[in-house]
Amino acid sequence: MAQTFKDRLKILMKDDRPYSWAKKVGIEKGLFQYYWQKENVPTYPNLLKIQKFSGCSLDWLLTGRNVALDKIEGLPMVTEKNPRYGARNLRLANSIEKIRNVYDKKSAKDIEALEYFIDGVLTRKG
Repeated sequence: MAQTFKDRLKILMKDDRPYSWAKKVGIEKGLFQYYWQKENVPTYPNLLKIQKFSGCSLDWLLTGRNVALDKIEGLPMVTEKNPRYGARNLRLANSIEKIRNVYDKKSAKDIEALEYFIDGVLTRKG
């Protein structure tokens, strides 16, 4: 279990460097440095930025505790039987980042192919 807030941030960052990850999340470098080096917990708006970007639960981000699925009704982010810092949502964040990269770096033909694939998946039943 990730014991400190910084440990949990490391899990969310995966292989990213701290300040490049913070930029992706939308937290300015100086402020993130305060959280990272001094191991202070961010303000609520910045916690929400981290939560929204990574898909983890705020409870896990702040405490390291897993979210009990049976105590949450209708929360779309938690679908695993034994959630571990929102693994499904981390996959979603990674997929979204890959799609952003296609739009940023690929040709119109590649983008068209991706959109065709997405449309096919969305219209598929089951």
